[in-house]
Amino acid sequence: MMSFDKDICMLFQGKHAHPAHRVFGDSVGAEYIHFETGDTPTTDKEGNYLCQDQHSIQARVRAGRSISEKYDVVIAEGTAPIQTLLVYATATNPDVKALYLAADETFYTLSERKSKYLWYGLKPVAYRLLDGCIAVGQDVYDWATPYLGNLPVGIVHPPIADSKYSSLAKLKPRSQQKDFVVLSAGSAQESKNQLMLATVTERLREKFGDHIRTVFLGNGHTEQPYATQPGIETPGFVPLAEFVDWFERASVYVQPSIGDSFPVGSLEGMLSGTPTVVTTSVGTRQFLPADQIAEPTVDSLTERLSFLYELGVEERVERGTAGRERVFGLRESTQQRHFHAAVSELIA
Repeated sequence: MMSFDKDICMLFQGKHAHPAHRVFGDSVGAEYIHFETGDTPTTDKEGNYLCQDQHSIQARVRAGRSISEKYDVVIAEGTAPIQTLLVYATATNPDVKALYLAADETFYTLSERKSKYLWYGLKPVAYRLLDGCIAVGQDVYDWATPYLGNLPVGIVHPPIADSKYSSLAKLKPRSQQKDFVVLSAGSAQESKNQLMLATVTERLREKFGDHIRTVFLGNGHTEQPYATQPGIETPGFVPLAEFVDWFERASVYVQPSIGDSFPVGSLEGMLSGTPTVVTTSVGTRQFLPADQIAEPTVDSLTERLSFLYELGVEERVERGTAGRERVFGLRESTQQRHFHAAVSELIA
């Protein structure tokens, strides 16, 4: 660990910071504090994290005023913790170096929400108090600038977990045709747009046959309306060996999200050598050719997947090989060094 001779805090949301963000935080020796409760991550006897978001501006104000003033640097993990950080930098520790880890799609979708007016009102304060932004991709930084201004920025992509990196990197690029498997990984969420991919699957089966099926890895899919649809499989959250096996069996990996900053699942698809398709609102599109990028609509995604299906195995394997080359090196140790360097530059 390349920690600083400084006290650094990461304000996390949810039960604990995202695993990729913990890789970042650990690289600078950060302590983790929940952005609304002010608590450190705690677990029950079974090891389950107990912190819960309260979805309360009042809670963020209280947390910002109660967190220890000892911190030299505070990093807001994602968008909502910025509000806590602004309170902290105003009322608790005006000397703090305040950084925003831009890693979610909130600002992308904010134009459709009433809360955009709150962020417009906060813009002068945020621009004055935030010392910089570390963004997981250029898109997520661009989404934030209308609300935060053109902050100094460092781009640091999230890492693929070491446990998965070595296993996926060993796979031989391939893309089956006889048993055509469309793979997508991630918990069931409206923003991930899995219902749309299920509809696309139905269209592809009508067009090419029942050998086409879609597999959703991750939690929550069995409760979704598409779980019982013909051609859909929902194995759930699976052990590493089975996870890797699904990537080895996949013909195409798809990230159908409505908005997604830089999803690790799509990076894992590329690393495995599987030809990968993402939507225009997914940050990892920067690694892919235009004909592997779809609008987040049924018609557009059906068209892109039909195109890849009709290309045949040999050319899809070439595309999978090219995609793998673009994500080589996105492992924990490498991205820790990049994050450490970005923090160093922004707080200098």
